[in-house]
Amino acid sequence: MKVSVVLLSSVEAPDALSRWLLGYLKAIGVEKVELIRDSGDYLSIRQAYTESDAVIVAGAAGNPDAVRVVAELLGLGVEVNEEALTYVRSYYSDALDVPEGLENLALTPEFSYIVPNERGPVPAFVAMSLTEDKFIAGLPSKPSEAVECFERGVQDFIREKTGKRFSATMTFHLGCDRSTADALADELSRELQGVFARFDLRFLGREGAPLALTVYAGTAEELYDTVVAAEELLQKLAAQRDIRVLGGGISRQATEESVL
Repeated sequence: MKVSVVLLSSVEAPDALSRWLLGYLKAIGVEKVELIRDSGDYLSIRQAYTESDAVIVAGAAGNPDAVRVVAELLGLGVEVNEEALTYVRSYYSDALDVPEGLENLALTPEFSYIVPNERGPVPAFVAMSLTEDKFIAGLPSKPSEAVECFERGVQDFIREKTGKRFSATMTFHLGCDRSTADALADELSRELQGVFARFDLRFLGREGAPLALTVYAGTAEELYDTVVAAEELLQKLAAQRDIRVLGGGISRQATEESVL
């Protein structure tokens, strides 16, 4: 399976976002991932769709021009999605300064699956082609919002293709600085298939650098074996570097998380 990640010009901190998305996609089992930065004319979306099984367009959510390009490629019309509009209105319900044209933020290709955005106003969407076994996902522009939308819903469509239906997340707190934790995470991700390790501030505790490992597998048995191997390798690498592991373990039990 090939997945292309297109970063529109509106994306904030594109390097950080691409690192997370590429890490997740590799762990999920995508054989080939291409990263493309759009110059502003959306031609990269068209190129990516022609050459890929699925396309993730960061910055497309809430961008009417990009949404129209996505819909055209999929053979769909566009619509103000009522579910998306409900999320947008809810976000601004207590705001004193509400922007005009909220409907534009809720514009999606027809028949889109909507992924809630708990950190911002614009939800993500996933739209399917009417004629091919392909889909395009649109993410918000902010990395924190895009990552959580990917985690909450977009990844499930890809996992359905790769067969990685089971997952679990472990968090550990390390007695080191962020750069050291980043280096350790990179080595863990390289050494173990089906594992995405990263420094993750969402798991920040009272002390130590938060290192999160998300493990993907096709069966419950494979998941268990990979979780055990990941924890053993973490302890080994930390000991080699004189890094104290202050605590940690499974933070979300293994579940069959696909929504499809």
